[in-house]
Amino acid sequence: MYKIKLYSGESGCWVAESSCYPEIVCKGKTKLEARAKFRKAAERIEKYLQKVESNPKFIEMMRRSAADIRAGRVHTQEEVKEILRKKRAAKEI
Repeated sequence: MYKIKLYSGESGCWVAESSCYPEIVCKGKTKLEARAKFRKAAERIEKYLQKVESNPKFIEMMRRSAADIRAGRVHTQEEVKEILRKKRAAKEI
């Protein structure tokens, strides 16, 4: 469950948002309308995520990613930058 923050917006509308879903910001003429719009949007996101996460291709991709992490085949962004810097420097020689 998540908490919905409601506050008065511009031109007298009500705004609903939550830190659990930072991508959702809903406006309504009343608090009830803003809250209902927010809940509907959150339900749509949850339904979509369930669909994606139950996809066999997604499950296999996540399994391979976990194996790569355990095997040390994953680099941080800083490590990638350093690897690329060294490759570029080697080409200049």
